[in-house]
Formats: sequence, structure tokens, C-alpha cells
Amino acid sequence: MSKYTDVMAIVLAAGLGKRMKSDLPKVLHPVGGKPVIRIIADTLKSMNLAKTVFVVGYARELVKSELNGEPSFSFVVQEEQRGTGHAVMMAEESYRDFHGSILVLAGDVPLLRRETLEKLIARQRETKAAGIVVSFAPPNTEKYGRIVRGKDGKIKAIVEFADCNIEQIGIPEVNTGLYVFDAQALVPALQKLDSNNAQGELYITDVMRILMQDGRVTECMLLDDYREGLGFNDPNELKQLEAIFFELKR
Repeated sequence: MSKYTDVMAIVLAAGLGKRMKSDLPKVLHPVGGKPVIRIIADTLKSMNLAKTVFVVGYARELVKSELNGEPSFSFVVQEEQRGTGHAVMMAEESYRDFHGSILVLAGDVPLLRRETLEKLIARQRETKAAGIVVSFAPPNTEKYGRIVRGKDGKIKAIVEFADCNIEQIGIPEVNTGLYVFDAQALVPALQKLDSNNAQGELYITDVMRILMQDGRVTECMLLDDYREGLGFNDPNELKQLEAIFFELKR
């Protein structure tokens, strides 16, 4: 029997990817001959999770047709793009009564290894954390949210790029967009989200802030290999990602 029957995943795959210069949904662009969403789905399927929910939007039927047929996969629609926190809210029916851990992943970060996800789950089980964010330190940190740590090395805040001040822009450790939450801590934290930020959106990063304010245990796990955290926003970045895919022999 799987040791992950108390874990589910939410994959955020509703983004339009406007800079891809293609009508194809961003998450269906191929890396190593497979759509990026299929690579992520196969990794999650190999873990025998309780369930995996894909939050879809633009060209949702194409995305669903790529992934249909798996009994543990389901889909919810984010009609209006109101941020990552809002996307997770769209899936609430699937986890409102769930007792366990929830992985939250971006649908355009296909190089994450199963071993890394297992390490993240193990860390949460060990620390009893209400939320853990995964960070990395890529050569180019442009447009990533910054991880702010205190003098004790503990995470203090995650600041979205658009909200960073000059000092925070210089921080080399940034957010991958991968999290694990205790399901019963996530539900009330989401209800406290607001859009009082530069983008006017509901950020999943603010869930970590809320958990900290509520005195819950929070952690930050730095990737051993920064390449696992890379995503893409344009055709050039996609080519770079594919080159790394073959370097890693995924």
C-alpha cells in the first residue's frame, strides 16, 4: 500500500502563457517529447497519491484530454485569473474534509523529481509544519518572489517580485512555487487572503504569512539542484529548459 494515501496534489495549470507566441496552452508545450503537464502528472502518478487536482483555465479541454483517464486525476476551472491563492481556492471542495498533506505545484515546472517531493513530504511529517515552501537560487532571479529569512535562518516572509523593495531585490534565494500544507491549516488560512498588493491578486504565498502570524510551524526547504525549480515564460526559456531536461536525463 502507498505511504502517500494521506497526500494529495493541486497543480496550477490555468495560466495563459501569453508570451509563448502560440495558441497551444503553455502547459502543453513539449519538453523531451512530452507536454510539460504530462511530465508533472506522471511524476505525481508514480507516487500513488490520494488524488491530484488540476486547476485549468484557457483551452481547458485540450489540457483535460491530455490527462483524462486516470481515476486519481480530477479538474476544476479557474475562469478568472485572480492569482495563485484564488486558483487553490477553486479546488477547495476536493480538500475541505481532507486530513493530510496538500502539495501545491506550478504547472510549468516539469523538472521536479519524485525524490524531491518525497523529501518535502518527509520534512513536513518530521517537523509537523502547517506549511513548507520550497526555494532555490538560480543564476537569474528576475521576477521570482524573494525568500526573506531572519538572523536565525528561519523564514520570515515571501515577497512577490512586484512587491519587493530595493534591498529585497538583492536576495538570491527565491520561491519555486512548490509548497506542502497541512490541509486543515490551509482551509482557514485561505479564507483570510486579500488582494492588497501590487498585482491586486490573491497570492498563495500569503498563506505562509498567515500561518506565521497564527503561530503555526512554517519551514523553507532549499533545493539541492536549482535546475529542478526552473519554469518557462517564452520560447527561448522553453528551449533552455529542454536542454537541461536532457542534461538531467529525465
